[in-house]
Amino acid sequence: MAEEQVSGAEEISRLLAERAAQLARRELDDDKAAVLPHVAFQAAGQPFAVPLRYVVHASRLRHLTPIPGGPPYLLGICALAGHLVSVLDVAAFLGLRQRGLSDVACCLVVSVQGRELGLCAEQLLGIEDIPAAKVAPFLSGSAAISQVAMMEKLQLLILDLPQLLSDARLTEEPS
Repeated sequence: MAEEQVSGAEEISRLLAERAAQLARRELDDDKAAVLPHVAFQAAGQPFAVPLRYVVHASRLRHLTPIPGGPPYLLGICALAGHLVSVLDVAAFLGLRQRGLSDVACCLVVSVQGRELGLCAEQLLGIEDIPAAKVAPFLSGSAAISQVAMMEKLQLLILDLPQLLSDARLTEEPS
């Protein structure tokens, strides 16, 4: 009978070890699936992020042509990747700019449902793999920023690009 108890205990230990290994693999797979790549950039001293799937092009901003009579948040147009793109001052558009325009050196071209827009940036920070566990709701008063990523070294405001591009200020026709 003692042998039966030992073999039963060994069987239970083996089953528990197998289950623990399966759960560990599943948790590792969940962690990989829950990480989304974003492009991080800085505008008005504030770090922002946009999902990588929307980014078409990123480069230095050269030859920006202002639009006469345009709104202050629309910096102008420029030729990037072989076509003209409107360039938006995201911080001014969202009411986050506290002082004058800083050195805008870069442009991040994003595309949502065929609509392209350039987002001006002081600096492109790179690609950040943001774990879903690090993302929290953000109550900003703007539907274009609904989440914040609390990374180790910085806090990224995540732009909701479909919401941003559907804003009436960007869709209205000039009179």
